[in-house]
Amino acid sequence: MSHPTPIRLFFAGTDTEVGKTYVTSLAARSLAEKGYRVGVYKPVASGCQRIDNELVAEDAVALWEASGKPASLNTVCPQRFEKALAPPQAAIAEGKQVDISGMLDGIKPWEPISDVLLIEGAGGLFSPIADGLLNIELAKKMNAQVILVAENKLGVIHQVISTCEAAKARQCSPCGIILSHPTNEHHEALGENPDQIQKYADPPLLGVVPFGGGPENVTKITELLK
Repeated sequence: MSHPTPIRLFFAGTDTEVGKTYVTSLAARSLAEKGYRVGVYKPVASGCQRIDNELVAEDAVALWEASGKPASLNTVCPQRFEKALAPPQAAIAEGKQVDISGMLDGIKPWEPISDVLLIEGAGGLFSPIADGLLNIELAKKMNAQVILVAENKLGVIHQVISTCEAAKARQCSPCGIILSHPTNEHHEALGENPDQIQKYADPPLLGVVPFGGGPENVTKITELLK
C-alpha cells in the first residue's frame, strides 16, 4: 500500500462548526483500520488550551488519536494560538503571524511515514488561514485534493453547490463531499439533501455521517486512493 509520496486529502468546510474535525478523525480511523499508514496534519490551530504551560489543540489531539498516534502531537499541529479567533487574527493578538512557509514545510515529516496524509484546514474553504491566504489557496499550494464537509441542514444544498462552483472557478474542484450531523437535531426535509446534492453537485457524495456516527460512514474515501 506504500506510495512514494502520500496522497494528500485536504478537509475543508462550507462553514465553521460543520463537524470537520469529527469527519476527518473518522476518515483517519477508517483508513488506519484498512491497513493504510495515515498521517494527520492541522497546519494551524487557534482557540488552543494552555495545559502545563503548553498550548494544546483539541482538534489535533482528536486527529492524532484517531490515526493511532503517529509521529508526535507537535508534528500534527506545529502552529498553535490561544485566542479563539480566526488563525490570522489569533496570531496578531500574540504579536505574531501564521508562517505560510512553515505550514508547507510541516508536510515533510509525514512524507516518509504515510500512505495518505489527511490535512484539516481552519474554517470554510474560502476562509483566511493566514494573512493573505485562503484555505483553498493553501490546498492548491499543497497539491492536495479537497474534500468538502458540510452540515446536513436546511440550506446545505445551496452552500455545497455555491462552494463547489466557486472552487471550480479557482481550478480546485473538490474531489468529494461529506455531509455531517454535528448535532442530534433533525428535520424531515434533511433526508432529501443527499439525493439533491448528488443530483446538482459535480463531486461525488462520499458519505453521510449521522450524529455520533462511526468510520463505517466514510468508507468511500478509499475510492480516492485507487
